[in-house]
Amino acid sequence: MTKLFFVLVAFFQIQAYALQPNAGAQSSYYGQEFYATVLKQARDSQAKEALRKILLAAHVYVQGGFDQILSSCEGKQNCYAQTSLGYDGARTFLFGSFYLVKVDSSNYGVKEMYCDRVYQNADFKGGGRPGPGITPDSAVINTEHTWPQSRFNGRYSRDLQKADLHHLFPTDSQMNSIRGSNIFGEVTQDDGQAICNASRSGVGTAGPREIFEPANPHKGHVARALFYMSIRYELPISQEEEIVLKKWNREHPVDDEEYRRNDAIFKMQHNRNPFIDHPELADQINDF
Repeated sequence: MTKLFFVLVAFFQIQAYALQPNAGAQSSYYGQEFYATVLKQARDSQAKEALRKILLAAHVYVQGGFDQILSSCEGKQNCYAQTSLGYDGARTFLFGSFYLVKVDSSNYGVKEMYCDRVYQNADFKGGGRPGPGITPDSAVINTEHTWPQSRFNGRYSRDLQKADLHHLFPTDSQMNSIRGSNIFGEVTQDDGQAICNASRSGVGTAGPREIFEPANPHKGHVARALFYMSIRYELPISQEEEIVLKKWNREHPVDDEEYRRNDAIFKMQHNRNPFIDHPELADQINDF
């Protein structure tokens, strides 16, 4: 009886994990074939190509059913595809909306990722404070391109990659510079550059190569953002980084904020991060 109980508990935990994304738009976006074959059977290059096709495609909304996945919206009603807000629009979304926090009646703040705290009015000594629709002083808090701009794919629009909300986050400006274009990893020897204790800079899982380790609550976000960018824009992830990212994807599951963020980005940018809706996909690909 006890054994049966634990088997049933394990079964329902697996089912809950698989069904965790909300049923409506999150399921319909990927089309029927995704659930019939890709999620169940596709591996490695086959999975990558199938996901990229969905992300690049035109989608025809079907009420009560799955999206139709097409090559173009030409001549189609209720059709949509990825739309860029532009970099200024993306920054306004991040700082002036999604990560904006109302601290009290006269004080707004912005939730920051690398030092894992809310930056409030007192942090902005020279003005440029946070507020609705406002991009605050970039000398204090700035936009982190989780996939560094220096490593964008030249075969895709640079502006599209730069403004893609799925890999943009608010970070302390100094920590942003310290990270630079370093790959992510787990630090075993600090270099003393970090200005807060939540994140680390130094060497570790990539041998002598300098790496950056983000705050624990942000590790899963980083992993799934990089998986998305790799698939969407055909960007390779090094083996050292991929091993760590898959570890973080498992150890730091999708949280409520990440689900809400994916939904909000879908409404603004009209595409989704499949590794948030279905984090198990990361283990179906051996070489990003």
